[in-house]
Amino acid sequence: MLQSIATRTIVPVGLAVTGFVAICCLSLYSIMKQDMIEDAAQGGRNIANTVVLSTRYAMLHNDRQHLGSIIANIGQHQGVEHLRVFNHDGFITFSRNQTEIGQQVNKKVEGCSGCHSGEKPAEQLAAVKQTRRFTNERGVEVLAMTQPIYNEPSCSTTSCHYHSPTQKVLGMLDIGLDQGPLQNSLALMRYRMIVFTLMTLVLTVGGVAALLNRSFFVPLKKLLAVTSDEKPCDFEQQLESGYGELSILARNYQRIVARLNDTREALARCRNCSKEKDDTENG
Repeated sequence: MLQSIATRTIVPVGLAVTGFVAICCLSLYSIMKQDMIEDAAQGGRNIANTVVLSTRYAMLHNDRQHLGSIIANIGQHQGVEHLRVFNHDGFITFSRNQTEIGQQVNKKVEGCSGCHSGEKPAEQLAAVKQTRRFTNERGVEVLAMTQPIYNEPSCSTTSCHYHSPTQKVLGMLDIGLDQGPLQNSLALMRYRMIVFTLMTLVLTVGGVAALLNRSFFVPLKKLLAVTSDEKPCDFEQQLESGYGELSILARNYQRIVARLNDTREALARCRNCSKEKDDTENG
């Protein structure tokens, strides 16, 4: 079967199309996945910034009860895995989880090491380093964002509490979002791309096979039938015109056969003439 020209033609085409479509789909999926993760991270940073702005009034007036209520209410929102505020010394002052309040965070862990990698904490942190991904103790994949709470003139001059103007960062807000919806979207996108890839392969290979069969394999089979038939036949009926080089090949074969037949007839006539001449001379 592998020796047939149909197999040796369609199989390489199918493999080439499969490889090309697979590479394109994998590249497209990787790009779309990265874009979706970046969009989710940007959305998380926007939420963190919104929380900081929402708590600004309570912070300026040192309304700890109102501030704690805001953190608790936002932390109960679906998809929020954790929400907490650290002070400048790394202690958790407000949290969705009340048992965390008063605990000091390890500054060497991921999410803190970006600012505390040197002897002096960094006052500015790139957006990419503010984002981290991990699996929490409940086995949930979390996309966490750390938003610095910067000092403002109104913070250092307010009468309710005082921060030195030289202190650039007052604390940090840390929010973690459940990546379950994002993973579900990625899984759905993978499924759709696999279906699209299979449909593309079937339609492409099937279309190529149908075109090759109509324009090449069918006339080739007719040509083989004509050339393997020992009996004389009508080429115009066996192989209609319009097949390009195969039609030319059929006509050339027809001319060769016609010339061969003429040659055979001429040789037969010569043999007959020679035999008649010999019979006359002997008679």
